[in-house]
Amino acid sequence: MRRALPALVAALSLLGGLGLFRFGTGFVRGFGGDVLIVVLLVSLLATPRVGTARLRLLAVGLFAVGTECFQALHLVGPDSHWLLHLTIGSTFDPLDLLAYGVGLVVAAGLERAWRLSPPPSP
Repeated sequence: MRRALPALVAALSLLGGLGLFRFGTGFVRGFGGDVLIVVLLVSLLATPRVGTARLRLLAVGLFAVGTECFQALHLVGPDSHWLLHLTIGSTFDPLDLLAYGVGLVVAAGLERAWRLSPPPSP
C-alpha cells in the first residue's frame, strides 16, 4: 500500500499535467504544469523508493532549476516540436522557479504523508 500512494499521485499528476497541456491556457497552464511536474517526478522516484525523501526532493529541485537555466540558452525555438516544449520548455521565466518551489513544498508534504501512512497489515 505504501508504494501505491506515490504511484497514484504520479498517475494523477501526469493526467493533470496532460490535461493542462491540452486544455489549459496562460498562467494556469504554465504555473500549474510546473507545479505538477515536480510532484510527478518526486512521486515517480518515491514509488520504487529511490533514495531518501530528502534526496528525492533535492534531486528534483536541482533538475528543475537546471532545466529552467538551460532554457536561458534559447535552444528550443518557437517552431520546435511540441514534445520539446512539453519536456524542456523554451523560455526562461523566473516565475517558473516559484512554481517549482510550490511543487517541492507539495511533494514534501506528500513525502511526509507517505512516511506516516500505516504499514500494510499482514
